[in-house]
Amino acid sequence: MLMTETNESWKNVARDFASRKLEMGTHWLEGEEYWSNARLLAEQGFLGLTLPEEYGGMNLSLFDAILIIEELCKVCPSSGRQVYHTSIGIASFINHLGTEAQKKLYLPQITAGKLLVGLGMSEPDAGSAATDMKTTAIDEGDHYRLNGSKIWVSEAHLADLFVVYARFGNTGRSSDIGAILVERGTPGFTVGVPEENMSGEFQCALYFDDTLVPKENVLTDRNAFKALMGVYNGVRLGFAAQTLGITQAAFDRTVQYIQERKQFGKEICEFQGIQWMVADMYMQLEAARTLLYRAAMAASNNKPDKHAASVAKVFVAEAAKKITDDCLQLHGGYGFSKQYPLEWYYRCARAASIAGGTVQVHRTMLAAEVLGRKFDQRK
Repeated sequence: MLMTETNESWKNVARDFASRKLEMGTHWLEGEEYWSNARLLAEQGFLGLTLPEEYGGMNLSLFDAILIIEELCKVCPSSGRQVYHTSIGIASFINHLGTEAQKKLYLPQITAGKLLVGLGMSEPDAGSAATDMKTTAIDEGDHYRLNGSKIWVSEAHLADLFVVYARFGNTGRSSDIGAILVERGTPGFTVGVPEENMSGEFQCALYFDDTLVPKENVLTDRNAFKALMGVYNGVRLGFAAQTLGITQAAFDRTVQYIQERKQFGKEICEFQGIQWMVADMYMQLEAARTLLYRAAMAASNNKPDKHAASVAKVFVAEAAKKITDDCLQLHGGYGFSKQYPLEWYYRCARAASIAGGTVQVHRTMLAAEVLGRKFDQRK
């Protein structure tokens, strides 16, 4: 895929920085290690890549951000994810939908590496069926009263601000849904105990018990679900870039390993079966990268087309799962050992088939587009 000199330049900048300043990642960063890394990234201008310069951002395109995230994740997935969250991830909800006061208050803290924003969308009975959410925001004059809960909120134990999806009306339709900003420490708001998932990432539940949130914290209310998901499609591409970077790291390590590892008196890359596996992995990587780049390049106002985002998300997720599994296989017992990063790469890549909407849900949406029909999953 043809890239401009500017695109190539940002890709090279990220690659050079990662090789000089970042440690090879084998786990998600936590605690002071996380915040120290955030400060390093902020000093180099990598936080808030697509945010306006007046708030400390770089005002880059979604595509440039994707290139940078991918390069950083090849070396340190935690660094790439920090860039993703602050550039085209959760912070982008504030950038695209927030008021001027909200942007002035929060975006400079985000780009300085001082504030992490979490996303409260999924609920115990509303995962893929996101519009089944039950968390309510009731108008009480100058405040909204929140009641409900959220689950699987990544890095919530590190976040001090949350974008929370809630129902601002009582019709039961998606038109009721909007979003509001809730700060940690707000009375009635509790962040649950961190729970470790398969990749070693910590996630928390959020609980709202008559939580009073000022009206000026509303991002968007009622008839806003489409606008929210328009921003979320950028989040999906950011996660796909993270996954692609991790998968490329697994592939690169495997290419090196099979040229060094000897069995039966020769390097295992000399066996034709392994050569074909490597060729298949390479083709899948190229195809996944092409679809991701295409979706990012075609984005309007840094918000990608939902169908292009679905195509990229599904292909990257499934390619990553297959490639990292094959990489682990080619490492044999070393790949299965926790002393080496291959098993962690696999566990990280596996999340891409679930996070951001399951691959099955995205296939249903794509089928509806191709066939020109709506399929009601509730019937």
